[in-house]
Amino acid sequence: MEDQLITRPGFLRKILIFFSRFIDFPSAIAGAIVMGLIVGAINSGHGWWPAATAAMKQAAYTFLFGGMMIKLLYTIVLAVPGKVKALILSVLAVSVVTVTLVYLVHSLKGTPMPFASTLPTIILAPPGFFFLASRKKK
Repeated sequence: MEDQLITRPGFLRKILIFFSRFIDFPSAIAGAIVMGLIVGAINSGHGWWPAATAAMKQAAYTFLFGGMMIKLLYTIVLAVPGKVKALILSVLAVSVVTVTLVYLVHSLKGTPMPFASTLPTIILAPPGFFFLASRKKK
């Protein structure tokens, strides 16, 4: 019975459409690949297993929560009147949440260098969010 539900035509498409309301899939995939590779390289001096663990945690976080943060960014930037105010509030709010959550994820067991693993997010997230918010606010 359950197998018929999953194999029904259009089932996966419906799921993707539903979740696309909450996750920006293109940005989530690109971010997961880029940030996972960067964090893996940062932790590579500690061996392949710790580096892979840190990379996978970063990629999974970036895909799921990064994609959701971008949707939140779009919601805030469109809800706040005035371009400058909307850009500042949306980028600041989403950047603070993102950096905090990334640091918490890497502070859990498995990442040898939590702060160094968070540094790429601190550096890359605000300009990336600003770029995306600017495009959306036009």
